[in-house]
Amino acid sequence: MVKPGFYSLLALLACLLTAVAGVAQVSLSVRSNFSSDGVAGAAASADFAGGAPEARSDPHTPIEVEDNFLQVSGAQAHFEASNKMSESANAVLARNRIVSVPHFTSSFAFQEKTFPFTVVGQAPQKGQTTRIGTQIIPLSFYFEGYTDEQGNPIVLDMAPRIPAVLNSPNFHPAAYPTVGYTQFADAVQRAQFFSVMALEWHTLLDPPRVMRPVNIDVPRGSATLYRMRSSGAIFAVVDEGFFISQLNTIIQFEDLDVTGLPIALTANIFLAPKADIRKCCVLGFHTSFDAGESENQQLVQTFVWASWIDAGIFGGTISDVTAISHEISEWVNDPFSSNIVPEWQFPNRGAGCQNNLETGDPMSAFPHAGFPVNIDGFTYHPQNEALLQWFQRKSPSDAVDHAYSFPDETLLTSPAQSCAAR
Repeated sequence: MVKPGFYSLLALLACLLTAVAGVAQVSLSVRSNFSSDGVAGAAASADFAGGAPEARSDPHTPIEVEDNFLQVSGAQAHFEASNKMSESANAVLARNRIVSVPHFTSSFAFQEKTFPFTVVGQAPQKGQTTRIGTQIIPLSFYFEGYTDEQGNPIVLDMAPRIPAVLNSPNFHPAAYPTVGYTQFADAVQRAQFFSVMALEWHTLLDPPRVMRPVNIDVPRGSATLYRMRSSGAIFAVVDEGFFISQLNTIIQFEDLDVTGLPIALTANIFLAPKADIRKCCVLGFHTSFDAGESENQQLVQTFVWASWIDAGIFGGTISDVTAISHEISEWVNDPFSSNIVPEWQFPNRGAGCQNNLETGDPMSAFPHAGFPVNIDGFTYHPQNEALLQWFQRKSPSDAVDHAYSFPDETLLTSPAQSCAAR
């Protein structure tokens, strides 16, 4: 493991989302018992700030809602990506001289302009298998002022769902048409580079090292809790500024592997400015930032956060590992959030344009964005991905089966459309 000399205070992450002006005013209440070996252990115990939450005299239960509540409220699944590297680190990246996750570079041309891009792993023509270490940081949220019907505190804890994540298509192989029996993100890459890859080319995640769980005390006013009337599932809309402030602290104390992929995971935690349901819901993000120097080499840390989603909360097929797979596949295809492509329009949304190689974003507005994958009797829903050829405007596509999306090749049947003149 390559360890950075230091981690920045991650003001960089505070800029990740759009409305975090109040971060500096939020008191931190992260509680954890970080260990040097990172082995999963008991619940967190050491207080960094604030101590245990004080009792509330007027506790209340989550708001009961119907199955279509989020849709009626105007909530949509959103995902974010951000390059928070310094100017000097980006310059070193452009010369391919950083120390970070294994990666290769390539480019494509469109309308007489060249678009370089960086992808995790080795070039597909080499036929090598790249294995990348993974760390999982389970986060648990205690909500001040909320109790269940029996008066017990409500905790949304990721730890009990970790076994399901470890057995999910993100880390466990499954069968995919033509591209073989492999992990989900690798299947997408093999479909994407099908015409140029050597047969034994793979980009795989090693079994994750599960870090000690981190407990977060959420003060009054920083979240609103809801309960699905049909299933009893509880979810929280959390102020994104508060969440980022907690994540800043966590990253400073964790022993992250700069050559691997650290993933912070939550359960049914959705972000919105000031916990406003009308501006919900960010389900995940990936980012990159300076991580110091080692032997005069620039270290760059990549990082993912995503939320597990219990069935029925979002409707359709957005469930379980949808957000996790979204962020992992985007991280593989744009690890440093630096890949600029011709501006494209969302294919299934009335408005909105982007110009980055975020392979999950074009698919996130589809009602059946998740693709069913059965492993050991459990049906997971990793998200379908747009392939590189869609962003390249390549026609016909040279991906597997001339596809523009994968695994469901019917979702995108033609290249991206340019944005209307603005």
